[in-house]
Amino acid sequence: MITFLFRHLRGLCILCFASVAPPAMAEARDAISGAETPEYQEALAAWLEADEAEALPRLAELAESGNLAAQVLLGLIDKSAALQGPHVTYLPREERIALLRQAGGLSGRNWMTTAASESDLARLWVELWMMQGGVELAQGFAELGEERACRESLLAHVSRQERGFAPEVRAANWFPESLRHLTLGRALEPAEGEALPEGHPMRSLAGLEVTPEALAGWLAIDPLAAPLREVCDTNCSETSRDCTLALYEALGSYHSLALMGSPAVALIPEAEFIASPRGHQAVARRIMLMHATRRRESMLHEVAEIDACSADWLREQYEVYKPVRRIPPVSLD
Repeated sequence: MITFLFRHLRGLCILCFASVAPPAMAEARDAISGAETPEYQEALAAWLEADEAEALPRLAELAESGNLAAQVLLGLIDKSAALQGPHVTYLPREERIALLRQAGGLSGRNWMTTAASESDLARLWVELWMMQGGVELAQGFAELGEERACRESLLAHVSRQERGFAPEVRAANWFPESLRHLTLGRALEPAEGEALPEGHPMRSLAGLEVTPEALAGWLAIDPLAAPLREVCDTNCSETSRDCTLALYEALGSYHSLALMGSPAVALIPEAEFIASPRGHQAVARRIMLMHATRRRESMLHEVAEIDACSADWLREQYEVYKPVRRIPPVSLD
């Protein structure tokens, strides 16, 4: 009964989201065939509940049978450590490859390469991973309604080129407002910094001070910070504002914040992903990946100085990710 209600409510959520989504985003969702099947929906529901042991074998079986949605989702999970929970993280290499990838070659093939022949979204991901394009890839993601992927593509381009974008590119209507600070010289004139909302972290590029209080105010309302707010509203409701600031400081990077969110809104609406146990776990995992193991404990102390509740939550998440020693079965012969 609980499973039925979950699936029913999830369906209503998707329906409501689709009714207000722009045409490009709706078309992108329709293009991912297989997403409508009950088998895929059940596997996805388990994955969003952070039950990898249940979800991933189901997704792998569906991908093998040609389910395009399963192939795209597995391809994204395989390429993003932040989407990999503790179960898959510490599987032996051979088991992990068999679970997340298509058979072939020395270490399997990412399922996205197979999906690319049928999906524009998958094709764009393959081209991005193989560094076969530039700004046009980001524009392609934007036109499909995949804003997070658009941001990831632009940031990857900046990382490769070690420079930002020309004014005419940043002025394009598809270019994300959240990255308009990425000028060619990756610096802002004072007037450009002043034009950013108060508390915006990138005001610092123009030499403007961003106080913790102003930053907390920006984090409380900006769409980019929604994944952090969801975690804090759920786990630290009494100190949610301080918790959000603490998690941002633990993340340590505006651009890392820009990479958060649904792996593909064509498969999982943004609001649904960030409110799920998997979305919460992805926040903790991304923060974890920003710090070397030897640095994590001192980082938790720094977080606790801002908000003790968020530090306790992060510590609990870290415990879940601690590797479990595997003891081989003992033969009685």
